[in-house]
Order: sequence, then structure tokens, then C-alpha cells
Amino acid sequence: MAADHARRTRSTSPRPSDIKTPERCPHCNSTRLVKKGTRTKKLETVAMMKCKACGRTFTPGPRALRNKTYPLTEILEAITTYNRGHSLAETSALLSSRYGHTVSGPTISRWVNQHLALTTYSRLRSAGKRLYSPRRLIRTSKLYHRQVYEFAYHRAKLDLLRKGMLDPFIQSRASQPFQRLANFIESIPTACPHALFTREDAVRGSQLGAAFIDTGSLQVIERQNAATDTAALIIPGVGSNHQRHALLQRFMLVNDAATIAVEVPIWLDEAGIASLEAEHGIELVPKQVSPDGGHAPRQVTGHIDFLQVRNGCLHILDYKPDARTNQPFAQLTIYALALTRLVPGLRLFNIKCAWFNETAYNEFYPRKLVL
Repeated sequence: MAADHARRTRSTSPRPSDIKTPERCPHCNSTRLVKKGTRTKKLETVAMMKCKACGRTFTPGPRALRNKTYPLTEILEAITTYNRGHSLAETSALLSSRYGHTVSGPTISRWVNQHLALTTYSRLRSAGKRLYSPRRLIRTSKLYHRQVYEFAYHRAKLDLLRKGMLDPFIQSRASQPFQRLANFIESIPTACPHALFTREDAVRGSQLGAAFIDTGSLQVIERQNAATDTAALIIPGVGSNHQRHALLQRFMLVNDAATIAVEVPIWLDEAGIASLEAEHGIELVPKQVSPDGGHAPRQVTGHIDFLQVRNGCLHILDYKPDARTNQPFAQLTIYALALTRLVPGLRLFNIKCAWFNETAYNEFYPRKLVL
């Protein structure tokens, strides 16, 4: 009886929304915002905001979900649970049990169909179900590298990549490097030199200077695509800075057809650095010369936010909240160079790099910077 009462209390008492407080007015882009009371919905209480510039009152959160009965977190979880391979009935039962109120199968089906552009894995879902159960579809490993990283990869997508079924633009004669990429990703939990990532003398890829690259002839292509649209759906709806990034990664890994892994570690030792420097005629990491004329061994480490395979290329993506002003050319280029060492046969020609947020996706070819 007590448990029944707790479930009824959970389902009838709207909880505070965890939607991120907006920084700008969605109507006039002003930052002059003040809180203007709350709006109580069936399942959550949402803060109202007023813009002092244009005078309009609005509810925070992604525009597409602003008038939904269910909280954003439940909608995203329902879509993700379904695309992991659960049936609509199973997804309904799992969500209803977790949140204490009914989430019907037809409602979940409607959510899935409303976001088909962001959930392109739907075309591969049947094939994925034949390969792995929902529980085994995603493999996750915690990497204790100075801080904790949640490395994860999509097992069905890697299998389909090996079979030439993930990306129709990868021809059979060019598929071998991508097959080796799948092997590399699966080997990371055991093959990664984890101790290297905790050393104080290892240089982080995000901290490298840009002296080794030449941006003079670089062309950056700015666009909006599924990555920006997914970020625009998820980021404004999550109040915790820590959770936003992880939720975006988990959603894209399960739901789009391109993302094969997240938080992928990369590393280079002295031999790898020297080989790349000789191949491209650059100096990646300055040498610390010792009194005897030698130098200390150099190491570079880093973690790739998203790895995608689409349109015949490997895409290295980095989420940057300040994507308009932050230009991580050196960081992303070192990630690309490291992968050409870690994955036999993979070339810079096969790789594109990009950084993005909710409004901007900036893409470039790393081979243009070092060749």
C-alpha cells in the first residue's frame, strides 16, 4: 500500500523542471531576461521568463518541445530506449515503471516519428536487433585518465561498418581502413596505455599550440546539420552543465546512424610523434633539450568527443559551447594525425574534422593544414 501511495504521489505531484535557464530571448536575442513566475504542467513545473527588451514572456526549453505534456528527459529517454531495440510495449513499461506514470506506446511512436531526422539509426534498427540485445548494444567503459571519461561504442554499427552496410558511400576497395577502425575502437579498453594519460609530462591535445599548422589556405565550411539540430534539442533542455555533454553523446550514439563511438582516447608516443613530424615536415611538440644534447620523450594524449562515419569519410567532432569564437584547429588536427598512426591504412584524406554547438557546425579538412 505504501508503494502504491508513493507511485500515486510521484505521478500527481509535478516536479521542478531541469530545463536550462536561457541566456537570450528566443524572440529578439536580448540578454535582458528576468524570471516571471512559474507554469505548472501536468508532470512538471517550469519557470517562466520575461524579456525586458521586447516585453515577451516565454517558457524556456527547445522550441519543438515547449508545449509538450511530458518532460524533455522522458521524451529523449523513450526515443533512446526504443532505438536500443526495445519494442514500443517494452519501452512503455520501462518508462512507466521508472517515472511512476503511464507513457503509452502510441505516444512513444509519435515522439519517434516526430524526430526521424535526428534518429537515422531507425533504418538500421532491425539489423541491429538481429545482432545484439538492447542490453548488449552499447559497450561502455570508464577510463580513469586524470578525470573520468565514459568511453562508449555502438557494437551493431561497428559490425555493420565491417560488412559495408553502415555507409553506402564506402566502396569495398576502400573499406579496409574502416574495418581496422572498428577493430581499434573495440580494442581500446585493453590496448589503451591508460597510465600514459595520468602522466604529468604528457601533453594534452587540447593544449597544443598551433605552430605546426598553416591556416593560410584553410577553408572552413559553416553549416547546420543533424549535429546542430540535435544539440539544439538537447542542450537547452538540460539544466546541469555536467549532464548536457554526456546526454548529447548518449543520444547521438544510440539514435543517429553515423556516430560509432564517443570519448575515444587517442595517444602518441615519441616514436609516433617523430614519424608524423618526418612525414609532414612539421614539429608537433617542441623538444625539451637536455644538457647532453638529447631530449625527453614526448607524449600526446586526448579524447575525441564523437567519431562518425558518413559520406565515405571518418568525421571527428568536438562539441564547443563557444563554437563561434573557439577554433580548435590544432586540437582536431592532432586527433586526426594520431588516428592515422593508431589505425593502419587510415589516411588524412579519409578524415574530416568539425566543431559545433546548437547554432554552428564548422568543418574543415585536416590534410589542408599539414600537407
